[in-house]
Amino acid sequence: MRKTLIYIIAGLGLASCHTSKPAVSEINIADSTNAVVTYPDAVEYYEPSRMKYSDEVYSETIHSVQLHSSEWVFGPPVIWLNKQNQLTLSFDELANDKKDYFFSFILCDALWSPVDLPQMDYIDGFSEDPITSFQFSVNTLVNYVHYSVNFPTENMKPKKSGNYLLQVYYNDNGEKKTVMTKRFLVAENIVGITSDIKMATNIELRNYQHEVDFVINKSGVEIIDPYRNLTVILQQNGRTDNLITDLKPKLVKGDELEYNFESENVFDANNEFRHFDIKSIAYNTDRVASIQRKENLFHVNLKTDYRRPFERYMSDEDINGRLLIKNDDGKDSDLESEYVWVHFLLSYDAPLTEGSVFLQGAFTQWGFNEKYKLNYDYNLKGYADSLLLKQGYYNYQYVYLKDGEAAADASYIEGRHSEADNDYTIYVYYREPGEVFDRLIGLQTVNSGK
Repeated sequence: MRKTLIYIIAGLGLASCHTSKPAVSEINIADSTNAVVTYPDAVEYYEPSRMKYSDEVYSETIHSVQLHSSEWVFGPPVIWLNKQNQLTLSFDELANDKKDYFFSFILCDALWSPVDLPQMDYIDGFSEDPITSFQFSVNTLVNYVHYSVNFPTENMKPKKSGNYLLQVYYNDNGEKKTVMTKRFLVAENIVGITSDIKMATNIELRNYQHEVDFVINKSGVEIIDPYRNLTVILQQNGRTDNLITDLKPKLVKGDELEYNFESENVFDANNEFRHFDIKSIAYNTDRVASIQRKENLFHVNLKTDYRRPFERYMSDEDINGRLLIKNDDGKDSDLESEYVWVHFLLSYDAPLTEGSVFLQGAFTQWGFNEKYKLNYDYNLKGYADSLLLKQGYYNYQYVYLKDGEAAADASYIEGRHSEADNDYTIYVYYREPGEVFDRLIGLQTVNSGK
């Protein structure tokens, strides 16, 4: 998988997104070449009662939010405790002028609820740090300011392992206004994990599902009552809606904890992700039907998508839902990439009546924000949506979310095939007796195709 990702970085690209649901209220032409997209009535900033401890964007002017290893654009947002590695946060604001942004950390438990500890107990240094690196877009139709920061910094470092929420905000007359939150991890490498990703043991499901068996070796740490104090979480790709969170050891043999089940640890294998390539807007790539310039903005019409549950499996070199910002026609992808309207259409004979269809991938923050819900268009006979995206290369899939449920079904539209490759991550958390937070004492990511 890493070899595939390196190849795609060399020849492809990805970006970030925004949707047309809150349609562009106004387009101001600043001069003959530049336009700024504004949302005078659509901006919604942070309110304490609605802040979520998940990957969220709270401002309609913030786009292309990415958080990854500073060493590799596809590296997971993991800081190793007592090591020197950093993460990189980057984002754009569609604006002509810069703001003074700050960021801070909030420690959460294994299930992403905030812990009842003062920040001084888990942050070494100050409780906030400014984002000082910013640059203005160059020769683009839409004006934006590109921000980036590497952390931990000398001024602020996490000193406990566990789940952390990154909060980005600015001060408006003394009031803190949060524009985004992003999850990241601080991990210790003190338990061993041996995993085996295979077709499901259940004969009836083996062609459709993946089974994640693994063994935890705890010889490097004393774990008191693993059935009570250990939390193990399984994740498929970057998804957070279908996590498996309630696993307990099936067998304990000395220092080894075995998690070898037949139904508790399985995921639908689904299909390879769909993709589109807008690294260049000078020509149509394989999934692009047309590119037009209207009202001083580019519009990219993707080819119509169709349901795939009954189609034969077709191998495709996907990047498991990730994105990469890239402009093939410029020198600096961060500053010279255009924002373009990308139009999606999923052919469907009639609307679904008991749920909704969403786009899902890294560019949607893997969530179910209304921005990424497709509306049924009777004239087009399908589900349609339009998103304002930065030039690049994108993976995505369509998922069906039934009313009242938290986990979406990708197989309903995309199909499910055990041949499809997925990334699976095993997280091991330990809460010491009397503590209120969970240490992240080990993690491992494995690709099912290996």
